[in-house]
Amino acid sequence: MTSNSKDSAADSAPEVPSAAGVVNRHERVLDEAARQLNQKGVLLTSLAEIAAKLGVTRGAMYHYVADREDLVFQCYRRAAEIIARHLREAERVGGSSADVLVDFISRMVDPAEPEIAARAEIAMMNQTQRDTIQGLYDALAARLAHLLETGQREGVLRACDIEVNARVILSLVTWAPLARPWTHAVGPMGAERLRAAVMATVLEGFSTSRQLPDFRPLDLSKLAPQVVSAFDRDAALEAKREALLRAASRAFNRKGIDSTSLEEIAAQLGTTKRTFHHHIGSKQEVVSACYERAFRIFLFIKDRMLEYSGTRMEALAASMDALARAYPNEDLTPLSPLVGHAALSPEGQAKFAVRSDQLGDAYHELIRQGISEGSIRDVDVHARALMLPGLLSWLVKDDVPSDPLQQQHIAREIANLVAVGLRTQRSDQ
Repeated sequence: MTSNSKDSAADSAPEVPSAAGVVNRHERVLDEAARQLNQKGVLLTSLAEIAAKLGVTRGAMYHYVADREDLVFQCYRRAAEIIARHLREAERVGGSSADVLVDFISRMVDPAEPEIAARAEIAMMNQTQRDTIQGLYDALAARLAHLLETGQREGVLRACDIEVNARVILSLVTWAPLARPWTHAVGPMGAERLRAAVMATVLEGFSTSRQLPDFRPLDLSKLAPQVVSAFDRDAALEAKREALLRAASRAFNRKGIDSTSLEEIAAQLGTTKRTFHHHIGSKQEVVSACYERAFRIFLFIKDRMLEYSGTRMEALAASMDALARAYPNEDLTPLSPLVGHAALSPEGQAKFAVRSDQLGDAYHELIRQGISEGSIRDVDVHARALMLPGLLSWLVKDDVPSDPLQQQHIAREIANLVAVGLRTQRSDQ
């Protein structure tokens, strides 16, 4: 056989991907899957669509994942591994604990880094997978807590509850890159602007004072379930509807909207799916009603914030404290906007956008007023306000203590972080 015939035979032979090529394609599969999970949730994330975007067949996808559940598990595990790598690399560079924290945050929000899947629907996986992912995140929180403890000993980070603040930081840095789609009212959020906003939120806070905020907690008792007379039929029906929405919101927060059926929620309540249909409607109508209920809670807190008698910084801290108390409270439990609203109808998404803008405008105005009165630092108003939901996103999961006093403590720690950050001295002093 001539050399030309050898070349011809080689050209016609099927290409055998190298080990490096297989690894690279696997990474691309998980990159695209993470983007789709963040945008659409589990149910709307399609193996076929991921394959089409990567230019491979759906059959080829099964070289990398067994099924959609395995895909979600791999994405969540990879997210934890990426976070661990960023933290490890920041620690390797060295410096003070504040320097390590700055480097870690920079790496987490670097747009050149792979997008990581937000841990929004961990409960849809089997118990072994859930335990694995929870264990990875618990280990990350422990490493961050150790970093904060070291920073306190070095005198570069203030005294705080290191375990709570470690989870808050982890929550924020995983939320921040996902915040870009929420900027429809203010335009694209550039990478440097986003990085600066996350950094300032964690290290500097909003307050012009270095003192922890001394605020009066907002009274949320009017939001709690009310005792109604059995003879008041309309009130009894509304109380039943409210109980269903509260249970649905809690389940959606913990497991994800797409992965939670009305049958599951009804079974937890000892009732049937028909009860939901009778009092509320279809699943999409239940989701819409849960969002309506959530915004009623958010707008109530917003109104109390604006009415607060005190500095605007105190009002902002009181608002964050109230939101942080509301999420894990069994009587309140608003549906988190971070869960993903692709399950809403177009009309529902339009209403969601209007309510979101309404809330955003109120917080923007409050911050501007605080800057004018001198209680809030001169900050990038839109970017910094956009970070606030990320401080709360972890509170919808099962790893928050059920003890009310501990929940109040966590809420106060979040309010303190919003006010003064974690650094002992401001970078501009």
